Amino acid sequence: MEYENLKAFTRSTKSSKSTVYRFYKKNSQLFNETKIKGGKRLFPADHVKYFDSETMFEENKNLRKEIQSMRNLIDCLEDKNSLQYTLWMMEWSFFFTIPYKLERNKKSCFKQMHGVYDYLLKKYGDNTELRMFFSTEPFTDRKGYHNHFVIYIEDKKLHEQVVTDIQEYFNYDRVEVSVYDKYKAGLFYMSKEGLNGEDWDFINNSKNTTSDES
Repeated sequence: MEYENLKAFTRSTKSSKSTVYRFYKKNSQLFNETKIKGGKRLFPADHVKYFDSETMFEENKNLRKEIQSMRNLIDCLEDKNSLQYTLWMMEWSFFFTIPYKLERNKKSCFKQMHGVYDYLLKKYGDNTELRMFFSTEPFTDRKGYHNHFVIYIEDKKLHEQVVTDIQEYFNYDRVEVSVYDKYKAGLFYMSKEGLNGEDWDFINNSKNTTSDES
């Protein structure tokens, strides 16, 4: 963990010494994370965020969304016959979001997802199991749709290359990727708007199972 002395910390937080110490007096648990070195108290650089109301507002908003998402997931998992439950019980490798630069409709997004899957299947399908679940959602701040998807790559030695291939496939667009975490409730988030026709699909080369298009 990175630490700052009091002078640097007050500069980073844009706060006075008295404000800093009042904060830690009210938050003794955080004060315990400071330390003494060479006779001087040092403060974790990570604590700077607590003095920024905008940062804390965003963190609090994201935390509330995550808590609500987990509540929804728990409710959803009570139905063991639901698709969400079936998907959540599966193993997945990565979670992707593709916010397209172009204004794509649902049909175009559906084709993009099948396009990248077919590309990966052609390249790796003989060497590993590949499965994908995707959903298509509207942007909240502009027209058009974007995609979320999870992908499972059975052969872990191929993980890095497959991620690179997906990033190159969507090189014109922004690609957001993270290692799949079942506790982030991503699968529920992807299916929260309902699962109808071109809004989603599940593709699996080992079982050759897909959803029906409307």
